[in-house]
Amino acid sequence: MSNIIGSHIKKTEKKLKRYCSIILRQKYDFQITTELIKTYIDGRYYNYFENPQSKIFYKNIQEAVINKGKELKKKNPDKAEKIELTVSLFPYFFYFDYVRNNVSIQEIIEEIDNKRKNKFAIKNADKDDFIVEFTEIIISDLKEVEQELEKYATNDFELKIKRVNPKNNKIYEVALDYNFKFPQIFSKEAIDITFNTDIIAEDKLFVEYPMMANIALIDILQGNFSKIYFVEFYASLLKKNKKLEQIVEILENQAVQDKIYFKLEYEDFVKSKKEVFELIKRGFRFVLVTNSGMEKLSREELKILEVFDFILANDFDVNKKSYNKNKIIVK
Repeated sequence: MSNIIGSHIKKTEKKLKRYCSIILRQKYDFQITTELIKTYIDGRYYNYFENPQSKIFYKNIQEAVINKGKELKKKNPDKAEKIELTVSLFPYFFYFDYVRNNVSIQEIIEEIDNKRKNKFAIKNADKDDFIVEFTEIIISDLKEVEQELEKYATNDFELKIKRVNPKNNKIYEVALDYNFKFPQIFSKEAIDITFNTDIIAEDKLFVEYPMMANIALIDILQGNFSKIYFVEFYASLLKKNKKLEQIVEILENQAVQDKIYFKLEYEDFVKSKKEVFELIKRGFRFVLVTNSGMEKLSREELKILEVFDFILANDFDVNKKSYNKNKIIVK
């Protein structure tokens, strides 16, 4: 399975380099462009430059790119003009990458064309068909993204997404459900049991995780980094290395790992600590699920639970008052 967000980010990097090359022509510098795009991607898709003092998403990204440009000019004073021109393009790219949408694409492209002719001094800029050609490229690229986002829509399956706590609109619990019909000779209870047996339950993740990665990407494109999702995970996978790798590869990107958390029962964690710790080292996040039948945990056992970002506790869990109060969510 492909890594949806990782693939989208790589395509975005290539598109931005192409845009810079087409716009700047002889004033295009591959190395400078690459470094500035990396800074842009870090802010746009990983939210590295979040500023509590500024709630305007695009301004945080723009400031980071400007600062990177200043840094590059100190290291490459002979490329100062190329750096300034390249930095000046990024506010326009916001409109091609869903950061801003309050101005028409055509208006933005016409403004770029005007600058190429009157400020950038691009050779023969007044003689080319930049507006027509560049418009076709941008429209095609935007359409490609829309098609990718629609690819995982299906009538056979749906994600049941609900708040873990009715008062918290940032944390959601997810479960995959089916919409296809079975012959009437099968009872709903029999179908549900079959649908949730170990092997079938594991295979459901090949459907659920791409759908969830797609939702996470839509959130990110909208600048929503605060919403997170608790998804199903089956401990039986921890003993099946090849299948586990195939499944987690779908979500192996920091942007999505910051939004999607695997649910894991306490009993399964105790049996598979080594495997869980390996996944945590790779950036995957877990939420521990406890139950009312748990024994009282020792201080050492409670300390180990610090590796979990959240603890989803049963109301009758005898340990619930001992968990880190900043991590616990009581259902």
